[in-house]
Amino acid sequence: MKAFGTQTISVGQLAILYVSYMVGSSMINVPNPMVQFAGNMAWFSLAVSTLLGMLLLGCVLYLFRCHPDDVYTVYLKRVYGKWIAGVITVLFLLMLLLMFAYIVLDIGKFFTNTMMVETPMYVFNSLTVVISAYAVQAGIEVMARMFFPLMGSMMLAVAVIVILAIPLGRVEMLLPLFPEGIKPVLHGIYFSFGFPFGELILFSVILPFVEKRSRRHAGKWMYAMTALSGFLLLTVILTTELTLGPLAGDRKFSLYAVGRLINVGQFLIGLEAIVGIALIAGSFMKAAIVLYILNNSASRFFNLDDDKLLLPAISFTAFLLSMTMFRSEAEFNFAVGVVWPLIVMLVGIVPLVLAALITMVKRGLGRG
Repeated sequence: MKAFGTQTISVGQLAILYVSYMVGSSMINVPNPMVQFAGNMAWFSLAVSTLLGMLLLGCVLYLFRCHPDDVYTVYLKRVYGKWIAGVITVLFLLMLLLMFAYIVLDIGKFFTNTMMVETPMYVFNSLTVVISAYAVQAGIEVMARMFFPLMGSMMLAVAVIVILAIPLGRVEMLLPLFPEGIKPVLHGIYFSFGFPFGELILFSVILPFVEKRSRRHAGKWMYAMTALSGFLLLTVILTTELTLGPLAGDRKFSLYAVGRLINVGQFLIGLEAIVGIALIAGSFMKAAIVLYILNNSASRFFNLDDDKLLLPAISFTAFLLSMTMFRSEAEFNFAVGVVWPLIVMLVGIVPLVLAALITMVKRGLGRG
């Protein structure tokens, strides 16, 4: 098996990993809080967040062009110096650990709230962690190949639900526009920019694995996949709003709830199970990618020769966090909906944007 320094992926595989990461858990988690925060204008908030994500992606790609063979945690040292970069990297690793634990917990909550309510949550959490760890053990190349059919099945399931839900939709559910002014829209932008578009900074760690001969196309693919992710999430939000109306902000896992409403000819029913399986596959893909980035970044930070040495400890710690962090559903919702976007902005986005500006100034002065 190749070490992480010698693994490579094609630009097409990068696109698969990227879109899997961006929409993996977002399909099931974004619609409900977005409608809750922004109301009828949730679609508008998401569109603005998509544009902001494009701008952030520009910073990521600029730093990649300036440091094509260095991952995020490595070129931070070049920009900030050893000690400041060390502090930022530690916070970055803690953010990744928290993110992985959140995804694992979210998968467990989805199962225990919808499909298998009598099964203990630790069963799903442990399975998610173990399978994700095995995927990371296999390497980024294997993950990229494996995620293609998983992503295809997820897209197909979502497309079927959206198409079959069209007769149930009512356009008047989108009215009135701006019923409570601009503040709810800004709240929706804050949430959706932090999750998922602000999280695209993590692909600063993945970009150096792209084959050198195809790197010039990486930017085009990532911009296209960002636009596709925004379109898919916008479609899901509009579907839930048109179908569920005001209840879309109250129903947890809104797309799953839409699937339960579909009844074609009294024989095509129970499609929510298919949606549930597809969406869990999406969340698993994101969990595996986050765990890979966390393991890779931690191994480089501690200068380890064996890039899999920390993987069991990281996985077990995340499992324990997923089981002990929150005492109630309300605490978890507050952490994800309010605190998490702030963490992403302060720990992830601000250092990266500042690094891009500092690099730009240095190169402008001829010292970069």
